[in-house]
Amino acid sequence: MAMFQNRSTQKDVRDWFNENGLKGDSLTFDYLELYALKPPGWEQIFTFEVDCFDSNGNKKHLYGLVSEDERALNIADKIEVEIYMDKDLHQKALEEWSDGFIKRKNVKGRKKANSF
Repeated sequence: MAMFQNRSTQKDVRDWFNENGLKGDSLTFDYLELYALKPPGWEQIFTFEVDCFDSNGNKKHLYGLVSEDERALNIADKIEVEIYMDKDLHQKALEEWSDGFIKRKNVKGRKKANSF
């Protein structure tokens, strides 16, 4: 299966980490994949898993979500990011965020969803 990645979304996530006290440049993505979209496709939900370092140099393993709206003109309106240290909380939030969206069948580390 080809992984749906978006380099601009990776950059947006790195920028968000930098703005929120974590070293975005230190991120190592295990994955960042498109999880769901709302037709016609402007609104998208990405899921990711990363290792990073906080401002004190402590390594953290985090799970995250990105809600992206391609219609937005500035980055503050374009993306929303949430991170979790707990995989189960991440999965619960992923299901809530993607309610009403079309979900991909296979996403790394996720149960099978609907289809696209």
